[in-house]
Amino acid sequence: MALLFLEKYVFQNNMKKQLTVFIISFFSLIIGGYFFFYSTDDNLSEEDARNFGIKEINRIDKIFLADKKGTQVILTKENDVWRVNGNYVAREIRIQTLLKTARNIKVKQRVPKIQEERILKNLATNNIKVEFFSKGDLIKSYFIGSADGSTTGTYMLLIDENSGENHKTPFLTHLIGFEGYLTPRYEPNPNTWRDLKIFFFPKNAIQSVKLNYPSEPENNFEIKLEQSEYVLFHKNQKIESNSNAVKKYLLNFKSIAAENLLHSSAKDTVLKKINNQNAWFSMSITNFLGKKTTVEGYKKKMPVGSTNSIGAPLLYDPDRFYGFCFDHELAILQHYVFDPLLIKKSDLE
Repeated sequence: MALLFLEKYVFQNNMKKQLTVFIISFFSLIIGGYFFFYSTDDNLSEEDARNFGIKEINRIDKIFLADKKGTQVILTKENDVWRVNGNYVAREIRIQTLLKTARNIKVKQRVPKIQEERILKNLATNNIKVEFFSKGDLIKSYFIGSADGSTTGTYMLLIDENSGENHKTPFLTHLIGFEGYLTPRYEPNPNTWRDLKIFFFPKNAIQSVKLNYPSEPENNFEIKLEQSEYVLFHKNQKIESNSNAVKKYLLNFKSIAAENLLHSSAKDTVLKKINNQNAWFSMSITNFLGKKTTVEGYKKKMPVGSTNSIGAPLLYDPDRFYGFCFDHELAILQHYVFDPLLIKKSDLE
């Protein structure tokens, strides 16, 4: 009887031990699987696959951007001036924003393994590719995807600049101290990179200004620099002017920019609207080197029945109008920018 009791005790004890081992193994497997599929530990990935930043951004002299729709732009640095597709001066603030992003970009976390396949598919079908060059050599390249759910991180995949092969691990990236995603900073549309300044005379290097109103010729005038003094003309005749008013007026040309350029269907629609419309004004500025810049403005009609804040009929848009500039490109211009320039002859007398 004692022997039977002892055998039963040993059997039960062994069962408890085996059950304990099983439970520990089971939970270890679950925990291990969780960390395998959901881990965002950067140490699980090779260092090269997460090295997005470029320390020496000053050596970058060419940037290529392209999306899956075929939209692309090449930004090149020539004599310390960045250009868009070799033709237009680039917006300095946009260039500097991109360069600082390229330098300061950090990995926020690794994409969890359970999400890798989905993120990689998204990156394959919807991405912007960026390439940074220095003296003809590719120094960094990667794909930019969409934002995460919180819109504070951006999915990216690095490309090995030596082999040209994509790394296998995507990452969620961000800028420390910046709340938002980074994709818009890599926009490949050339028009978003162009400097839209029409007039830029920070040092008042103006030789002449000519302003014509086709429907109000009595308000036309021209200002010319003659023997170090600005002189006012009307119908090619010199007239008396208020020198202080003239000088103050010319200061308005320090920096005048368009709001936006119109292209494709939007441009065609506007051209149909203004085809039978007389120009509101024509303005030409000539600098000390003899280069002339011209803007031709057209009022933007409001839909029939439009009224202002007090219910009065509104025929034209009070905020914006159309203009031909940059060698006859069609643009959206703003009244608050141009109104100080669109004065009458009498304002200078």
